Amino acid sequence: MQLKCILFDLDGTLLDTSYDFSYALNQTCSDFKQPRLNYQDVRKTVSQGGLAMTKLAFPELDEEELETRRQHFLKIYFENIDRHTRLFPGLEAGMRALAKAEIPWGIITNKPTWLTERLLESIEFPSAPKTIVCGDTLAVRKPDPQPMWLAAETCGFSPEECLYIGDHPRDIEAGINAKMHTAAAWYGYLPESAGESDWPADLHFGTPYELSRFLIKLAEQ
Repeated sequence: MQLKCILFDLDGTLLDTSYDFSYALNQTCSDFKQPRLNYQDVRKTVSQGGLAMTKLAFPELDEEELETRRQHFLKIYFENIDRHTRLFPGLEAGMRALAKAEIPWGIITNKPTWLTERLLESIEFPSAPKTIVCGDTLAVRKPDPQPMWLAAETCGFSPEECLYIGDHPRDIEAGINAKMHTAAAWYGYLPESAGESDWPADLHFGTPYELSRFLIKLAEQ
C-alpha cells in the first residue's frame, strides 16, 4: 500500500464533537419543553447529520416544525461548537508524526462549510490540512466520489495514493467509489445498524491509539 496522503472524515474520526452536539440538542429539548436525551443515543446519531439528530429529539413533528427545531439546534451548536470538542485522545502522536514527515493530510466531511470553518478556528493541529472539502463545497457529497477526487487533486496526488479514514459505512463507500484505500474508525459514531458487512475497508482501527501507531509507522517509512 503506497500511501502519500491521508484524508480524514471530521466528526467521529478526527475530532470528538459528540459532547457539543449533545449539549446543543439537549438545550434545544429544554427550550421546547421536550425530555432531554441520553448522551449515548445522541452519539450514535451524530454521523447521520443534524436532521437525524433533530428527529431523534422530536420524532412526532411534521417537516416544517422539524426544520424550525433543526435551525434552532444548529444555532445553539454554532454558538457552543468548541466547548468540549477536541482531537480524539490518542491521535496527537500520529498527527505529529505526519507533520514531522511532511506527509500531507486533509479533511472530507459532509458538515457544511459555515460549521466546519467555525469549528476548525479553535483546533490547533501539528500541521495544517492541505485540503478541506465540506458537504456544500460541491453540488454532491459523500458517498459520491467527487469530493474525494477534489481532495486528492488539491493535495497533488492520485486517489490510489490516498487513504480515507471514516466512522460511517458511507465513508468507506465514498472511498471505494473514488478508488482510494479505505480505513474504518471503529471508535467513532457508528450507527447501531452498522455491521462487519458494511465495512469492506482495507484497514480497521478499533481505537485512536491504533490509528496513531499506523500513522507513526507510515511516517517512518
